Parts: sequence; structure tokens; C-alpha cells
Amino acid sequence: MCASNERLPFFSVEKTYIIVPLTSSCEWIGDFETLLKASPHGTRPWSGRRSHSELLGQNNERSDVMFKLLFKNMTAKNWIAVIGIFLLTLGQVFFMMQIVSYIGLLTGAVREKNIAEIWWYGLYMVICAILMAAVEIIIRFVSSAAASSTVTALREKMYRRVNEFAIADFASFSTESLITRTTNDMQNVHLAWLTFLKTAFVAPITMVWSIIILVQNANPRLTVITAIWLVVLVAAVVVLLMLVTPKYKIVQKLTDALNVASRENLTGVRVVRAFNAEAYQEAKFDKVNVHFTKLQIFTGRALALFTPLVMLVMMGLSLSILWASAYVLNNMNVDAANTMFATTNSFVMLANQIVMSFILMVTLIVIWPRASVSAKRIHEVIVHEVSVLDTQNPVEFKESGTIEFRNVGFAYPGTDKEAVSDITFKVNKGETIAFIGATGSGKTTIINMIARMADCTRGEVLVDGVNVKDVRQSDLRDRIGYAPQRGFLFKGNIKENIAFKNPEMTLADIRWAAEIADADGFVMAKRNGYDSEVAQGGSNFSGGQKQRLCIARAVATKPEILIFDDSFSALDYRTDKVVRGRIAEKLPGTTRVIIAQRVGTIMDADQIVVLDHGKIVGLGKHYDLVRNCPVYQEIALSQLSKEELGL
Repeated sequence: MCASNERLPFFSVEKTYIIVPLTSSCEWIGDFETLLKASPHGTRPWSGRRSHSELLGQNNERSDVMFKLLFKNMTAKNWIAVIGIFLLTLGQVFFMMQIVSYIGLLTGAVREKNIAEIWWYGLYMVICAILMAAVEIIIRFVSSAAASSTVTALREKMYRRVNEFAIADFASFSTESLITRTTNDMQNVHLAWLTFLKTAFVAPITMVWSIIILVQNANPRLTVITAIWLVVLVAAVVVLLMLVTPKYKIVQKLTDALNVASRENLTGVRVVRAFNAEAYQEAKFDKVNVHFTKLQIFTGRALALFTPLVMLVMMGLSLSILWASAYVLNNMNVDAANTMFATTNSFVMLANQIVMSFILMVTLIVIWPRASVSAKRIHEVIVHEVSVLDTQNPVEFKESGTIEFRNVGFAYPGTDKEAVSDITFKVNKGETIAFIGATGSGKTTIINMIARMADCTRGEVLVDGVNVKDVRQSDLRDRIGYAPQRGFLFKGNIKENIAFKNPEMTLADIRWAAEIADADGFVMAKRNGYDSEVAQGGSNFSGGQKQRLCIARAVATKPEILIFDDSFSALDYRTDKVVRGRIAEKLPGTTRVIIAQRVGTIMDADQIVVLDHGKIVGLGKHYDLVRNCPVYQEIALSQLSKEELGL
């Protein structure tokens, strides 16, 4: 069967890899200006300055996301820990206030030269201090355990969600962004939640308790002085937060951009050096890095003002109270002055406790906005609606080793034009079907739908007699062995990589798979054989060796269906023929799906599908297509002579 020879203008589509995002190829997502203006997930693009009310609304929204994200991932033990922290904090503040209240009594005992009371009050204050320190240690221990437990559950939930992503879902998040969200953003959330557990209770309880005591022992002049300094501190902190908070979201996006630039340079180091493009890559990195550095310096300098500002308020408040007290004491008799002096000391302590409580809350407020931005980014991943979901009522497979496409079409999200359309064919058990066509013709898209890495948008894809949407993804993929176009190996050893799907696989079965893939020879030539180390991504192996190990990994489980996504392109012609011959001999009942660019690889296939711009323009055996299909004939003649093709 052959379609018309009419050719459309050449175009190529973006190639997507179906390995987990942390190991997929790096893709540039634009310069940092584009990154900053991007509006992911349909949100309004960032532009110019925004009003304070708009910023406040967004901060409230991010805070809501932060609490929602954390509370949903807290276990019963975490909630018990939070309640325990609250009760322990009450005890801590009680001991603190006991020390403050006994300062006046101790001052009176000193004035009266009552040695017994001095020792008693001093001993009581020491005991309170020891108990307060012990409670503080317990609070920090419990807080750390509770925060780590919650964030661990959150990280695991995010990891599981990413593992559920189909190819279309990966298009919503770049690899670099997912790395940042899993590491940097998660760390920000962890730090903020830990700080919250340690300070969110002690600060307001201490402040309220101190204010109550001050009201009970009210001195109007000293109270007014304390209020004035607190207003100054609050106003300064509000201005500081208004300057710093809007920068945090930009900083997180720039962190993504830095990851992009760094990974692109590292993964493409050979290309960069081959074209002497080091200066170009450095300039591109510097462009992002300089902007990131300026923002970090700005926020760092702004926050650096916080500590001296607090010290100024504390010292100013203490001096003001002492100055006002001295003014009052100047007109009192000795007995009244002694009483006033004890009251002043207690007032200074309580006022400083209020300031310190406010400082603790401000510390949390400073950390919280950045963590809220990070929480929103994490939440976007966790709540992202996965495009490929398991059915609620899975059915059983009816056949074995069959594949059928019925008028299938597929369009990538956000586009109306189908990448492939009107795809119809059927493969029986033990047969070989091959796909060939120009780059971007839809070959990989078709095989992705077989393993349900993506769902067709039109028509039906059947494996073993049932629609792939009607079975569990795990059951479907148990029947499929897959060798990717880009050979990828996991860090570990050779044995673990070949036995990737079944860690309990025996060495005999591992060697059997390696022999089929013509990999046993070079593996046994290594000092440690199958226990030889594999570096990350298999960087310590050549392209051909990595590809053969990937083929061995695919055949090791003896699947019903084997998919080779241009897996033979990295092999020389002799090895290509040897490996295909061994697969046909050792796995005669296995259905084989091959994508290839070389005609020699697919000449013996039972069916060859010729694709052109997402449509089937030829379907049949090599002998017929080379004579009747102009597209296939053009590809074949570009690689082999007419004599070799029998024309």
C-alpha cells in the first residue's frame, strides 16, 4: 500500500524523551527576561510594579497554599507533636515570667540585706532558668522531628507525582525547574516550617503574657515610651518587608534559570568546546548570574538592616525607660525610690521580652514569603492533573503480543494540529513492524502511545486485544520491553542496570540478555565483570556500549512486546545484524517494534510503516515499498544503490 508522493514543506517537531525528568535531556527555556515574564499554568504575566494591595493579596494566597500544603501532609504524630510544642511553650514562658517577677523580690531582699531571701530567690531563679533551658531543648528536638517528618512526606508525594507524569505533563515543567522545586524550594519550606514550630507559639504567648503583667503594674509614662518604640519598630519592619518580599519570586525563577544555564553548559560541554563557544556560554551564564547576584545583594543588604535596627530599638527602649525612671526618682524619698527602682528593672525586662517576641515573629515573617513562593511552586507540581490516568475498572488482556491502531490521531497540549493522524495498522504475535520516515514525522509519538506514555486524542490503541486506556499502566508495561533512542544507564553497576526491572534476576539470566545484545564480551573483559561500576548516565561507556546494555535491559525480562526507538543507530552494521538475529532466534514469540533510520535495519520486517509529516504514506514489505512508495524509495536510494536494492 502506498500513498501519493506529494511532499509538504519540511518541518521538525521537538523531540521528547520518556526517561524520568531528572535524567532527560536538557532543554533551554529562554533567557532570564523571558523566564521572568513567563506566566506558567495560565497565571497573569509579571509586568512592572504592582500595588501594595495586590502584593498583599498574592502573599495571603501563597500563605494559604503554604498552610494547606503542610497541613495536608501532617500525620497524627505530627499533630500530637504540635500540641506538645504548644504545651511545652506555655511551660517555657511560665518559667521565664517567674524569673522576671522574682527580679523585684530579689531587689527588695538586697535592699533589706536579707541574706536568706537572697539565696532562696536566687536559687529559685536558677532552677527556673535550668527548667526553661531544658524545655527549650525539648521543643527544638520535637520541632526538628516534626518539620522533617512533614517535609519528607511532602517530598515523597511530589516524587510520586512526577513519576506519574506522561510526556505531555513534562511539557508543563522544565527539568531544571523540577530539580529546583525538589531541592531548593523544598529546603525553603522546611526551614520556614521549622522556624514556625519553634517561634510561632513562644512569640505571641510571651508578648501577651508580658503585656498582661505590664497592664497589672501600669506606669503610664513608661507604657507610652514602650508603645512609641514598638511603633517605630513595626513601621521599619513593614517598609523592609515591602522592599524584600516582591524580590523572592523573581529569585526563585532566576534559580531555575541558573540551573538551565549550568546544566546546558555541562551536558553540552563537548559541543561547546568543539565550536570554541566557551565565551558565548559564559556570557549567557553571566547574564543570568549578574541579575541573580544583584537581587541577592539587594535582599541581603535590606535584611542586614534588621539586626542593628532591633538593637537600636532595644537599647533605645531601655535607655528611655531608665531616663524616665531617673527623672521620676529624682523627686522621691529613699523608700519610694527603692520601690520604683525595682519596678523599673521589672519593666525593662518585660519591655525587652515584648521586643524580643516581636523579633521572633519578624524573623518568621521575613522567612515566610520566600517559603510561600516555594510552597506554591511545589503545590503546582503536586496538584498538576496527570494526563494519563489508570481506569477505575481495569479489564483483562484477551490476546498475547498483538498491537493494533485504529484511525489514531495525537495532538500535543496547546496545539490544534495533530502530530500524527489517521494511523491504522495491526501486528500479530511474533511479527516485526518497523517505522521509518524523516525527522519529526511522528515515529516516536506512535510508539509512545503503545506504552501509554501519551494517550491518543482520537481513535483507539489496542494491545493484546484491549484498549490501553482500559488496563492498568503497570500491567501494560509489564508486557513491554523498551530500549530508548538515547541510551541511558543508571548509576550503580552493570548487573543492576540489566536487571533494572527485576533486581532478583540471576546472573545467568543477566548474561543471557547481554549475549543477545552482544554486550557480554566487553563486560567480561572488564576487571569486575558485571559488578563493574556504571557512572551517572553511563558516561564511562561508549555510545555503542550504552546502547547494547540498554537493549540487554529491554530483553532481560522476556517481554511479549519489544520496542526499539532507533536503538540500533549507535551500532555498526555487523553488530546491528547480529543483535537483531539473536533477538529473532532467542525470542521468536516476541512482537518487535523498530524505529530506524537505516533501511538495512528494517528490510526483513514483516511490515514497514512509512511516515511523512505524521501520516502513513506507505505500508507493506520492503520488496513492495521500494518499488511502489516514492518516499520509501527516496530514503532507500539515499543509503543503498539500485543494485543493492534489486531495482
